[in-house]
Amino acid sequence: MKFKKGLSLAIIIVFIALFICSDSSAFFESGNELVQKLREYEKGDKDPTINLQESAYYMGFVMGVYDATPYDYNSPAGTTKGQIWAIVGKYLKENPEKWSEPAADLVRNALRKAFPKR
Repeated sequence: MKFKKGLSLAIIIVFIALFICSDSSAFFESGNELVQKLREYEKGDKDPTINLQESAYYMGFVMGVYDATPYDYNSPAGTTKGQIWAIVGKYLKENPEKWSEPAADLVRNALRKAFPKR
């Protein structure tokens, strides 16, 4: 998927709106909830049943954590958004026993595993 600047801004706006409208809990988002959104993202843009809001939420959430925690890992220059989304998705699928943990922690753990600090 290629994203233009306007679409990236729309994803951020959706992410913020969802944050404002969410129920309060011990943490913002669980891994279980993020996995549901991952499943929509993985449908791709060719599946007519895709929930675009859920897909965009996954992308925005993952990139938000990635951008907010750059000192937790050492990602190489040129790493793409698609690679980040794939790394997190792979980690989530390989660790279903961790889905009850905070989603932000799972994203950070995925990125730390893929890009360990030197």
